[in-house]
Amino acid sequence: MQLGSQFCSLVMTGVAVIVIDRLGRRPLLLGGVSGMMISLFLLGSYYIFYNTVPAVAVVALLLYVGCYQLSFGPIGWLMISEIFPLKLRGRGISIAVLVNFGTNALVTFAFSPLKELLGAGVLFCGFGVICVVSLFFIYFVVPETKGLTLEEIEAKCL
Repeated sequence: MQLGSQFCSLVMTGVAVIVIDRLGRRPLLLGGVSGMMISLFLLGSYYIFYNTVPAVAVVALLLYVGCYQLSFGPIGWLMISEIFPLKLRGRGISIAVLVNFGTNALVTFAFSPLKELLGAGVLFCGFGVICVVSLFFIYFVVPETKGLTLEEIEAKCL
C-alpha cells in the first residue's frame, strides 16, 4: 500500500506541475480539495458502515493522496511565495511555514487521542468538514494568480 501511495503521490505531483499554469491555482485547489473532502467522508463512512470492505479504505486513501498532491501539496508552497507583498515576503513566508509545520505537528500529536475519543469514522468525517470550510475559504478569499507577475499579484491583493 505504501509503495502505491508514493507512486500515486509522485504521478499527481507531476500532473500538477504540468497543468498548474494552464488551469490556474484556484481551479486545482477547488478540484483537489473537493476530492480530498469526498475521500475523507468516504474513509469516515468506511469506519462507520463498511469496515468489512477494505477496498473502500484503499480507494479513499489513494484518492486523498492524489487530490492532495494535485492541490494543497504543491500549490500551498507556490502561493505562499506569490501572495505576500514584496516588502513583507520574507517575514510572511516564514510565518506561513511556521503555521504549516505547527498545524502538521498538532494534527500528528492529536490524531491518536482524538481517534480514541471520537472513533476513526467521526474523526475522518471531521477532517472532511475542515475540507468543506477550506472550499469556502478558497472560493471566497483566495485570488487566482495564474499568469500574473509578482507586482500584479501585489496590486490585486491589496
